[in-house]
Amino acid sequence: KKLSTLISKSSKHIDKQEAEEFSKNIILYSSFLAKSYEVNTHPLIHNTLINLNLKEKGLCYHYANDLLKYIKYKNFKSFKFKKIVSNRNDYFEHTALILTRDDISFENSIVLDAWRDAGNLYFSRVKNDKKYIWELK
Repeated sequence: KKLSTLISKSSKHIDKQEAEEFSKNIILYSSFLAKSYEVNTHPLIHNTLINLNLKEKGLCYHYANDLLKYIKYKNFKSFKFKKIVSNRNDYFEHTALILTRDDISFENSIVLDAWRDAGNLYFSRVKNDKKYIWELK
């Protein structure tokens, strides 16, 4: 409900029913991805397991890419999605998505980050995310 409300308040051109459907779907799919990646530790520990070839997927860009594929398949009409990055070209580079529209500024776009909390979707306006400083990828 919180995500749906945040999305709906972002623009008067967003269909509230579509925002509700999207919110349910993206939260469930984020959790599904974590299960399919076999994530059962803190994301940074899971990343180490991937780097040691003990796990296959679960890096931040895996979540972002797989969420984007799923979203495109669902074909939502009221909003669009873009990849974002923080700490570009740094060891701790991080990738996620934003939900946006042409009438929503970058700062007011909504961060969708499934990696950060191991499949529990984090969301907030870009300007309210205290952990990362985002830019378009």
